[in-house]
Amino acid sequence: MLKNIILNLSQLDSEKKLDILLKLSFFVSSIMLISAFYLEYFQGALPCDLCITQRWFHVLIITYSLILIFILKSTLISKKLILLGLSIVWIMSSIAGTYHFGIEMKFWKGPQECSSNIDFSKDLLTYLLNKSTIKCDEVIFSVLGLSLAAWNAIFSFGMFLFINIILIKRKF
Repeated sequence: MLKNIILNLSQLDSEKKLDILLKLSFFVSSIMLISAFYLEYFQGALPCDLCITQRWFHVLIITYSLILIFILKSTLISKKLILLGLSIVWIMSSIAGTYHFGIEMKFWKGPQECSSNIDFSKDLLTYLLNKSTIKCDEVIFSVLGLSLAAWNAIFSFGMFLFINIILIKRKF
């Protein structure tokens, strides 16, 4: 099925293909961002600092896509360059999600201010007052056994791959 979608999409002219990819990026990123806000405000899944960082990548994708959707007809920018920029933002979002997921799974340590480890030193009160109450190394909400950071990494990497397959499959 995905192969047929890619083949059909790759046979369109480059202007139509770019328009579809920009709209798809806008739609996927919007759904991910709206879902995050829904979970925060209606389900009580408060975001940590890294969750908020991941949201900024989606704001960037939405803004980038919207601007280019509206100025696509009048732009002199290469379509390959536009898709390369979109691809870079998606892979950055995937890296941020993977980094956060690795911290949640204890594969590596996160930023000091984002950890649930307590440093019992003489400056304990100052340390505690400067720490976020939401910890990056704790899974607040999961779907099908994966945290939201993992889902962000998966979907973002999927979009990165999809855009690059379309870009490479047929000469754009």
